[in-house]
Amino acid sequence: MVILFFHFFFLIQHILFFLGPLYPINGIASSQSDDGSSPQISLNRPFVFFGQTYNQIYVNHNGHLTFDAAWSSFSPQMFPMHGSRDIIAPLWVDLDNRENGQVYYNQYNSASVLQQVAYYPTTGTRTTVQAVLISGGQYSFVLMNYGVIAATSRHIQAGYDTVHSAHHFSIPGSFSSNSSGPDSNFRLSSNVNVAGRWAFRVDRGSTGCTFNGNTRTRGSPRITLLRPFVYFGQTYNYIYVNQNGHLTFNAAWNSYTPQRFPMHGPRDFIAPFWTDLDNRGNGHVYYNQYTTGSVLQQATQDINTHFPGLNFNANWVFVATWYEVAYYPNSGTVSQHSVTDLLQKHIS
Repeated sequence: MVILFFHFFFLIQHILFFLGPLYPINGIASSQSDDGSSPQISLNRPFVFFGQTYNQIYVNHNGHLTFDAAWSSFSPQMFPMHGSRDIIAPLWVDLDNRENGQVYYNQYNSASVLQQVAYYPTTGTRTTVQAVLISGGQYSFVLMNYGVIAATSRHIQAGYDTVHSAHHFSIPGSFSSNSSGPDSNFRLSSNVNVAGRWAFRVDRGSTGCTFNGNTRTRGSPRITLLRPFVYFGQTYNYIYVNQNGHLTFNAAWNSYTPQRFPMHGPRDFIAPFWTDLDNRGNGHVYYNQYTTGSVLQQATQDINTHFPGLNFNANWVFVATWYEVAYYPNSGTVSQHSVTDLLQKHIS
């Protein structure tokens, strides 16, 4: 297993301490040049990117990674480009590190790495949230991970609910002033003693779980799951990633007004961050499935840590990430960030 880190460190030194669970910012510094690039970097392990295997990579200074050659493009283009190159562009914009800032890159051959989660910026702040679905044999789990939660006056619902609310969970802080900002309960608390993480076994459970102590509303198309996912006794083969911070199974859902759990409604869904979001100006909603690789190893380790005694082995992981999406109507806001998450999504 190899983990690759690429850190674009422009104009952000003064805010890094507020970005949540960042990985160490270190490694080899690329040259200080406008529209420059790293030299060709030989990878310690082959990297498979959507069926294409690469043994080298280039870290370009304008916020993107390429595989076949360095690339100096400073004018971002909208995806899909229908172009001739594979590219990963966490922050493609015209950057210049001649006066200040560094571009670092590093490789790790032995490390357990938890994927970093998404940012939802608004007026210079950012919100970080991720939903991870994990399946292995007879067991199913949901992890909800939280970083910085941007302050907002909007209501936020976090947790999950099932058909007719036979099973439900509302993370404490939902529909309260403690849902966002520096004192967000989502980020500071936990049900597994890891601040900012909420972990749930969802293949079965008791009734009524309790806590001890580029469109505005459209969702993803129907996603066929590579493994069936059992959610409180109901087996699903499809899922929808909806723009407003929730996942559904039977149909897409554009609801942007959060409701309190239990809803006693007709649908099963999972809501790591249900609120009115808008990615028309900036931001993306990503989803990915894994059946091999380091993500499964990390999921296996996490579940066995949080749910000891199961001897669990993950054979499938689904990750949904709401990345740089603004609160409505504050579309068009921008954030700077450390870049470690996008490449890791495709390690296999």
